[in-house]
Amino acid sequence: MPLAISFRRLPLFVNAALTLAAGGIGGAAFAFFDLPAAWLAGSLVAVSALALSGLPVYVPDLLRKIIFVVLGISLGAAVTPETVAGIRTWPITLALLMLSLPVTMGAVMLYLHYVSKWNYRETLYASAPGALSAVLAMASEAKVDVRMVAFVQTVRVFLLIAALPGMLLAAGLSAASGGVPSFPNVHAATLEGTLIMAGSGIASALLAERLRIPGGLLIGPMLVNGILHGAGYVQGGIPPLLLLVSFVVLGAFTGTRFVGTTAAMIRRLLVDSIGAFVVALVVCVAFALLAAWLAGENVAKTIVAFAPGGLEAMTILAFMIGLDPAFVGAHHLARFVLIALVLPFAAKALLGKDAHVDALSVKPSAKRAKPAPQKRKPAKKRKKKQR
Repeated sequence: MPLAISFRRLPLFVNAALTLAAGGIGGAAFAFFDLPAAWLAGSLVAVSALALSGLPVYVPDLLRKIIFVVLGISLGAAVTPETVAGIRTWPITLALLMLSLPVTMGAVMLYLHYVSKWNYRETLYASAPGALSAVLAMASEAKVDVRMVAFVQTVRVFLLIAALPGMLLAAGLSAASGGVPSFPNVHAATLEGTLIMAGSGIASALLAERLRIPGGLLIGPMLVNGILHGAGYVQGGIPPLLLLVSFVVLGAFTGTRFVGTTAAMIRRLLVDSIGAFVVALVVCVAFALLAAWLAGENVAKTIVAFAPGGLEAMTILAFMIGLDPAFVGAHHLARFVLIALVLPFAAKALLGKDAHVDALSVKPSAKRAKPAPQKRKPAKKRKKKQR
């Protein structure tokens, strides 16, 4: 593709600017038609399309980290005293979420093995409903095709962001439409409040990253600002325009995960990925409905909390469609930790020696034999010819 080749010759900052511009156009198009989570989903769809067409889309990692901190502060600002009072019902929903994890993974594994004819090794890692970074790290150390696992996981996150808000809206479950979310009693903060939110958000993000907390750049600012807002020490949120830009950047960054995806891989794995997504979503929704009924919680936010998506993406999605981000974030964080702790042991139990491969497990015969060093023969001294 001549166009793709010419784009690859551009400097990285130009590619980044074009990627974000495409994301902004996609978000604006979705917002024009008043679609749910418009700026996030529209940016995701636009950049994913460019990546799948072979164009070199790019979002700087530093920019991703910055917008995670900004969004974490915004999520914390949405916490209210009513949110704090509702924590008493969380143990019921968290318990059912833990029960749903093995059922979800088992159903997806059976689908991929018996319907899509995958090996059990790949199905185990592809079935994990979240904790993408941890799952890919573990899969890279095992005897699995990491590209298959990454593709299935990425398609699942894409479909959740692009389709779940519309599904909730179509079902009449009070999912808000439009671009920037609005919460009652949340207004623009004063200058003093903004400085407090920014300072506490940056400090808590750095500390959470230092402690290696999953999603620390998002969870740290969200937790600290949630406490400040829930206790009434700080009131107000960040400007809507900054939120809108953050949604566009997050959607564009998620879309860049499709870079390097070939047409052959799409043809081979797309149907498998969609089928695995449908199976996982059906199981998660069934458990979410049961949990919402037992705990008396809002059905929409419980579905998003149980949805088989990533911690950051689902928490921000809940915020965008006007649901309780603290509730959703707490549930996805709990599942992230459970997957990270349990999956290595599950892999060892199910796969045995194939669950982990390291340098010590390589057979000596597999290593290329080095030629034995040859001894140099001492050079013969030439006798000087005497005249």
